[in-house]
Amino acid sequence: MTLVEVIARATINPSRIFPVFHDRGTLNVGAAADVAVLELREGTFEFFDNYGNPRTGRQRLFPSETVLGGTRVG
Repeated sequence: MTLVEVIARATINPSRIFPVFHDRGTLNVGAAADVAVLELREGTFEFFDNYGNPRTGRQRLFPSETVLGGTRVG
């Protein structure tokens, strides 16, 4: 998947499918200020698919900061 596809699958797509996330997955004015700030790193990274098979990738997202309800959390 491309980086854009990964971000969409973790944000806007769940908000469209699951009612509990209806007001999430957007940065529109008035939306809940829940934000995950991620750092994209280049390198060689091992991932595992749903069957436990290893896959190698060149990029990985690492969490940097989190904002919940407009407040930065540790």
